Amino acid sequence: MRADDVASPRRGFTLLATGVCLVAMIGGLGLAADLGRLYIVRNELQAYLDGAALDAALELDGSTAGITRASAVVAASTNRWNMGTLPFAGTVTDFSAAASGPWESSPSPADGYRYVRVQASATLSLYFLPVVVARRTATVNAKAIAGQVLKTNYPEGLLPFSPFPHDEADPNFGYTVGRRYTLRWGPNPNPGPNVCEGDNEQVWIDKAEEGNASERGYIEETSSAVIRAAIEQNYQTRPLAVGDTVDMTGGNKQTQRDSLIARVNQDTDNTSATFAEYEAADAGNGRRLVAVPINTWHPEYRVIGFAAFFLLLPSEYPHGGNKSFCAEFVGTFVQGSRRKGSGGTGAYVVRLVE
Repeated sequence: MRADDVASPRRGFTLLATGVCLVAMIGGLGLAADLGRLYIVRNELQAYLDGAALDAALELDGSTAGITRASAVVAASTNRWNMGTLPFAGTVTDFSAAASGPWESSPSPADGYRYVRVQASATLSLYFLPVVVARRTATVNAKAIAGQVLKTNYPEGLLPFSPFPHDEADPNFGYTVGRRYTLRWGPNPNPGPNVCEGDNEQVWIDKAEEGNASERGYIEETSSAVIRAAIEQNYQTRPLAVGDTVDMTGGNKQTQRDSLIARVNQDTDNTSATFAEYEAADAGNGRRLVAVPINTWHPEYRVIGFAAFFLLLPSEYPHGGNKSFCAEFVGTFVQGSRRKGSGGTGAYVVRLVE
């Protein structure tokens, strides 16, 4: 018997085994390709939902108009899947006063609705998985929840002014939304045009003069360069949290005025006289909406919360160190937003919560 007659069956088995292995390997690669595409689509979908929910939460201000804006922001998103070629399907946007729900698509009234949930799906064709499962498409579903989360500590971003409350127990510190209150007092204040309207009573003037003459409302620094950085660039010399005390300081008066005007002019709407006009124009970028710590004043100077104020027109910040600087009380502050907060009290920041 010849040697090649004995070897031929072995050669046939090797060929058969190689073919089977190639088929299995190609099948495995195909399954990996489908699973990889599903993973990519899942990431594309989640990125879309996260961004849409965050953008929508910034629009919530406790009004039905805010709900409408938030829904419109989601609808206007240009994010796509399949490498940016296909729109997501079945997008649903709804709202809640709590991160855990219940959820409503069009709450009215909308005060306190500070959370938004966005859900969507994407359906893709399968090329290799149908070999092992009886389906030719797969639908990926996902959701994201974002909201205005209470913020009690500020490492940066506060204006270097700190008013005193008219009522410590009141959620709005005893202030009236839409009225002007004092960021910086003039020296030796008396009732009249040099006192901001919300503080233009003897009881508040007496409160302002409880400490020494340098305690006029501005805090932390006397350096003109630091004051300018604090007002114009959100710089803080130290973090501030509820319960901390503030240091009342003197400071460069002219620099404070110049920096307030520069801050107003950083806004894309530096012509609206009131916050109501600013909201109606809907052209601002939020730089005139500022957060300040509210402190108990003499003798504790303890921070009891944070509040949003609206900076006035440049012409309303007068020259000289003998004038008061006023700002309009807005209420709840949302960091990074050009809107007021969605009801409640204090300061908030928009975060993903799920």
